[in-house]
Amino acid sequence: MLIPNLKEMSPRTKRFILVQGTALVIFILASLVIGNTIVNRPQTCQICHEMNASVEAWQESSHEKIICTKCHHKEEGYYGFILAIPHKITDGIKHVTGEYEKPIRAKTHTEDRVCQRCHVSWRNVSPSGDLIVPHNVHFEKKKIPCVKCHSNVVHGEIKGGIFKRRPPMQLCYTCHGGGSKDAPTLKCKDCHTEKGIPASHTAKDWFETHGKLSKDPKHPDSKCDTCHGWTQDFCSDCHKNNLPSTHYGGTKWRTYHSIRAKERKSGCLVCHNAENFCYRCHDPFED
Repeated sequence: MLIPNLKEMSPRTKRFILVQGTALVIFILASLVIGNTIVNRPQTCQICHEMNASVEAWQESSHEKIICTKCHHKEEGYYGFILAIPHKITDGIKHVTGEYEKPIRAKTHTEDRVCQRCHVSWRNVSPSGDLIVPHNVHFEKKKIPCVKCHSNVVHGEIKGGIFKRRPPMQLCYTCHGGGSKDAPTLKCKDCHTEKGIPASHTAKDWFETHGKLSKDPKHPDSKCDTCHGWTQDFCSDCHKNNLPSTHYGGTKWRTYHSIRAKERKSGCLVCHNAENFCYRCHDPFED
């Protein structure tokens, strides 16, 4: 590439290059200022109809006064705008061609450092209801990303006309329900100040009677889902997939099941039909 020799250029050519160069710099700077101003306006997101639901959710959230780019740009200011240009071009193409997925979801998660522009890591939290949430244990000690629990804090899912922003209990069980070997399986009282085991559950015949009582609308504990609906496969652990803990003995179940049966035979009949199951081996007239 040949570099022009300024000494050999005429004054007119030099002025032309200077004017053009200055105009180019002004154009670039003006584009940055105008472009950054436009993308920092929440109304810009509403230009694309597919973003209406996301904008509506944001407007009703606690972040309604926080502009979109504050969270969706990895860096602040003009530098963040420049880094996001490729994404904006891609999004524009998807809008024109209609090749976008709904609901709209960010392809990359918001990084913790973006959240920490406003939030400190050691902040105390005041969760609603009777919840106990040790924020410092989750964030500082376990290094769990913010969006792991707070993915819906701004663009919550709408159900029944209401935006759901609070982390669902199913999410807690992805770790505390056995999903993570490092997380303890907690008892109700470890996370809730008011929830405990109902008195009816401590009755000796609860295992035998719980199925019948669950179908009685007058019984106070008939709505099992109030507590157990949060735990995935709670009922099916016994009723469908895995054997309950009482079925100890492994391959020697023929030997050990009689021990449990002698302790409380009626417990067997909760799941097993005597005529079709027990009497295949046992004499019905013997007992």
